[in-house]
Amino acid sequence: MKIFLVGMMGSGKSTLAKMISKVLSIPYLDMDEEIEARENKTIKEIFEKNGESYFRDLESSLLKSLVKQPDSVVVATGGGVVLRPDNRELLKKETTIYLKVSPQELKKRVSPNNRPLLSNNIDNIFTIYDERINLYEMFESVDITYLNEWEAVAKILQKVDYKKNLSIDSSFQKIYIEAGSLKNIPKNAIVFTSEKVDSLYGEFFTEKKLVFPNGEEVKDIVYVTKAWEYLLENNVTRKDLLCGVGGGTITDFTGFVGSTYKRGMNFIFYPTTLLGQIDAAIGGKNGIDFKKYKNVIGIINLPNEVIIDPITTLSLDDIRFREGLIEGFKISLISGGEFYTFFKNHLYDLLNRNLDTLTWFIKRSVEEKLRIVQQDFKDTGLRSYLNLGHSLGHAFEAVTGIAHGLSVGWGLYQELMYSKNKKHIDDRTLYDIISILDVLLPSSIKNIKVEKHALLSYLSNDKKMEGSNIIKLPILKAPGKVIIEDIDYHELVNALF
Repeated sequence: MKIFLVGMMGSGKSTLAKMISKVLSIPYLDMDEEIEARENKTIKEIFEKNGESYFRDLESSLLKSLVKQPDSVVVATGGGVVLRPDNRELLKKETTIYLKVSPQELKKRVSPNNRPLLSNNIDNIFTIYDERINLYEMFESVDITYLNEWEAVAKILQKVDYKKNLSIDSSFQKIYIEAGSLKNIPKNAIVFTSEKVDSLYGEFFTEKKLVFPNGEEVKDIVYVTKAWEYLLENNVTRKDLLCGVGGGTITDFTGFVGSTYKRGMNFIFYPTTLLGQIDAAIGGKNGIDFKKYKNVIGIINLPNEVIIDPITTLSLDDIRFREGLIEGFKISLISGGEFYTFFKNHLYDLLNRNLDTLTWFIKRSVEEKLRIVQQDFKDTGLRSYLNLGHSLGHAFEAVTGIAHGLSVGWGLYQELMYSKNKKHIDDRTLYDIISILDVLLPSSIKNIKVEKHALLSYLSNDKKMEGSNIIKLPILKAPGKVIIEDIDYHELVNALF
């Protein structure tokens, strides 16, 4: 695979090419840097001593050699590579992406240093932009003006022919991992999505869409009513298709609405967050919040399909991405064996968002969760293993408002300390697990202190309590070895705080 990034100076070609290189595990090359290394001169010195025409000859020669080479590479081209017709013809035959950034934004980003065409006048960037814009727009375009770097990488890779389809071996729930599948949402479907997801991927959705606020706010009866009204007003039948495209809040919400509208209609999930892909969209739990209590109103009902596009996880900010890794780490602790070993050995590949590693991680997380869920669909026993870190984590989330995945990480840490106090887990195993959790969970979260009465108040109303003081707490004795103990939640909290 060869990918060429074109665009104005300051559009981020070099930075994004390096990131894509790590994500795809293919080499990176910056054409300007390569020319400087070969000539042992800066671009500015080449222009001053040899002239622009000489530089363009070097640029064209390098481009021809890159196109001819058989190996994969992601290339950050020079801003003026599109000026010569021969170069444009070569680039049209390759995967070439134009990184579109407004000239006003480019002016903020660019320094005149080593930019001979600016002639120490930053306003010249507007003239250069006007001269080249038609040439750039000959290629596939991605507007990254208002995107951060990871969002830009995800948008670029949606334009690239990256193939990575993995099958999930399960007769219980239909789940598919298909890179780029977000582009193939059925044209006749109704789409429920969030503002953030719509801003990134709205070009792939049909006009029949309803856009909701970001985050947990959507899981409220007010928005459920709005969704029911929308479906009724548009004469939607049970046989029509409803697609939930977004993170876990959107898939939870869509599943609840789809399960209750006309006693149940066809619905499928396109989870776009890592946490959503390996947790919320898997297993059939759909629900909304009430009186600050998460998922206290809901239904267990499987979607027709879950279609996972791993590319979408690249767009997540660091906190959202770590949320998914923490959930997957929890699942690897329950699974043990090769999955836990894989997580330990590839922790930093996952943090760097290597797409091959990430895709395999998603597959194993989903398969392990399905293995548990299909043995206990109605959540009466074995499925409680998946609550590892969640009993205290949900309480922490309700009290602090901190993101769900990070709260689960906090809860996991506290429950591990409880296991240590009760001598359920040996020190060496505990150290091994905590050393990984310390990388995943920011210390600023782990060290937050919460008032005991606040935790006790939440736990007394937790839907898992079933009217008693007893909580069924998963106890991790070692990776792959979990037991469930009935524990008075007062005793749990008092033992830790």
